[in-house]
Amino acid sequence: MARSEDSTRILEEPSDSLKRNLTGAAAAIVAGVAVLSSLYHVYSLGIRATSVLELRALHLMVAFIIVPLLYAPFSGRKAVSPLDWLMAIAGVVTTFYVLTQNEDFVLRAGVSPTAGDLVLGAVAIVLILEMVRRLVGLPLTILTLVLVLYAKFASFFPGPLRAKSYPLARIISQAFSIDGIYGIPIGASSTFVLLFILFGAVLNATGTGKFYTDLAYAGAGRLRGGPAKVAVFASALFGTISGSGIANVVATGTFTIPLMKSTGFLPHFAGAVEAVASTGGQIMPPVMGAGAFLMAEMVSMPYSKIAISAALPAILYFLAVYLMIDLEAGRMGLKGLPSCELPDPKAIWRTRGHLIIPLLVLLYELVIVQTTAIRAALFAIYTAVAVSFLRKDTRLSWKGLLGALADGTKGCMEVIASCACAGIVVAMISLTGVGLKLSTAIVSLSHGSLFLALVLTAVIVVILSMGLPTTACYLISAAVMGPALTKMGISPLQAHMFIFYFACVSGITPPVALVAYPAAAIARTSPIQVALTAAKLGIVGFLVPFMFVYTPGLLLMGSPGWVAWSCLTSTLGVFALSVALEGWLSRPVAPAVRAVLLAGGVLLMIAEIKTDLIGLGCLAAGLTLHYLTAGVRRSGSGIRSAD
Repeated sequence: MARSEDSTRILEEPSDSLKRNLTGAAAAIVAGVAVLSSLYHVYSLGIRATSVLELRALHLMVAFIIVPLLYAPFSGRKAVSPLDWLMAIAGVVTTFYVLTQNEDFVLRAGVSPTAGDLVLGAVAIVLILEMVRRLVGLPLTILTLVLVLYAKFASFFPGPLRAKSYPLARIISQAFSIDGIYGIPIGASSTFVLLFILFGAVLNATGTGKFYTDLAYAGAGRLRGGPAKVAVFASALFGTISGSGIANVVATGTFTIPLMKSTGFLPHFAGAVEAVASTGGQIMPPVMGAGAFLMAEMVSMPYSKIAISAALPAILYFLAVYLMIDLEAGRMGLKGLPSCELPDPKAIWRTRGHLIIPLLVLLYELVIVQTTAIRAALFAIYTAVAVSFLRKDTRLSWKGLLGALADGTKGCMEVIASCACAGIVVAMISLTGVGLKLSTAIVSLSHGSLFLALVLTAVIVVILSMGLPTTACYLISAAVMGPALTKMGISPLQAHMFIFYFACVSGITPPVALVAYPAAAIARTSPIQVALTAAKLGIVGFLVPFMFVYTPGLLLMGSPGWVAWSCLTSTLGVFALSVALEGWLSRPVAPAVRAVLLAGGVLLMIAEIKTDLIGLGCLAAGLTLHYLTAGVRRSGSGIRSAD
């Protein structure tokens, strides 16, 4: 069915409306630079080590070249203009200047910058802001400019915001340094993020995305509400190779949402299921969203430990979505798809089962060998290329391999721009000390209450996410609010994971729920309806961060016995919440019973012995009351019929 022009526009990512269909020299340069970039990263990270500054500078240079040529400054301008060429050339000149200065550039930054540092630093800042405007939008651009202006005029601000003002030379030098533009964010982008995006591009080129989708259909299609459950499994699997909520919706939703509607699900519910499941792809190990790789750098922890710690919360998230789909399907009397309409699982495994090997290699390297994420990603890429040759229909041709290499780099553009801009933001926060002021303000407003501090943090992250992509939202929020939460006595992993989760689930948080918009466009329904329903389906995503702050066992921290107990009670809590929110379990659930189950679910998700025991009592009482009243009703019905 053809979509309207408006719907198609909504389906696009923010930068897609500006993306050009390049031809001629511009197309050749973009494709060549993208392929060479992927090869360079694989070589420098896997074969011959290079300096940190060289890797980060060349990584950013690729975006300096590709973004002006591939993305127009405005939606109406499709031809590459002389200004676009000038931007690309300026980016190359700036990069080679940094490379020729080498260690001197690092040592004098923020202390005694040269005229070249200041001129080309200003050029780099302008280029980055323009890249962000084209790829991400105005909010991050404006936020960065505000912080730069604050650094310049902080002495004129009133009250607690008053601080020392810095000359423009110091501001530019601070931003154009290894602690700013070339800092930790771009460092993570040039290593973990690019390699995992490249891994996903190679998997897509071999047809692994379709393999995952077909596998989900074969496994869950015949169950009650099967098409919706397929969306959950397919998005969870596809999330391991995309790490993007919007990309998940566009890739899997075009199949699952129409199928859900055709089997009886209401359009807004179908769109909400896909939005929630696709959002969960960012928090689903082994390959989470880009923010998780940045988290590994910021908390100085191996990515493998981040992924392992995130596993149980992600499972609880998807379990809640699955249960609520099942209950909704039961309430509506929906059935699964007939077997004749489903793929044959044996045929899927026989013809494309080898495509699971790269993912298994990745898991083996991360979990069993516990190697670095870089080495694991490289091994997984090599394996993906190798196993594609096991069958003719998955074999990568030279054209397919070069296309995957190009797609891997081009798929990283938004992350590169966001990370470079976040580097400027972090530099300004560090220079002015505004991060410490805001962190102190959060602690002060919470009056020493960890719960209030968490609520304030969650609200701020959700507000920031209304205009920022997940990666930038996490980076900026972590820089400001991470220290505040650790001051309250929780570990850096808990604090950063809390912020990361809210940066992810903001995609389904009304009123600005970015992931809900493409889902609504495919479902041809109201985005607000989709967002509200998605918020209900994804309720566990809003509760889980609070849970693992108070219950470190959910992040697999603590004794094995306590971790097991936390898993059990949290699972029961998810079940109780699902029934309470859906209001159906074999038959409609009475309002009083729903209230008891809701209270029990919340208490069970707070893993303390006292709350767990009360929660178990509420769950038992609610289920007993529900089934006892069902028996009374059946008995009463039988007596009346006998009369």
